[in-house]
Amino acid sequence: MTPNARLMYLRPGNLFKEFIVERNVGGVSEYGRARPDYQEKRKTLKGCLASASDSERERWKQLQHPVTHTITQAGRPVAKPEDKLILDNRVFLVCAVDDCSGLGVSTIYYAEERADLR
Repeated sequence: MTPNARLMYLRPGNLFKEFIVERNVGGVSEYGRARPDYQEKRKTLKGCLASASDSERERWKQLQHPVTHTITQAGRPVAKPEDKLILDNRVFLVCAVDDCSGLGVSTIYYAEERADLR
């Protein structure tokens, strides 16, 4: 990653933060409906949190995935879609993961901030 590419995400208040990753292992309720079930074992990732741009919000809205934030991480993906990323008292549900180069140089997570998953 070039130095200029890293500076694009380093704005005041937008430095690397440590997120806790909880895997969605799925499950079935007593009524036979799918329900999210998150694994107790946790991993962490360091990434930059930013609000999604208007064009990103519109693109994901058309795909019926409301995206509110993007999280940029150096390295290979740690989380998968439907996993939870926890930052202090905020919870983000991963909607999509983009391994930008396909080489594991950097990863962009498209996420929705959720208050009901705490």
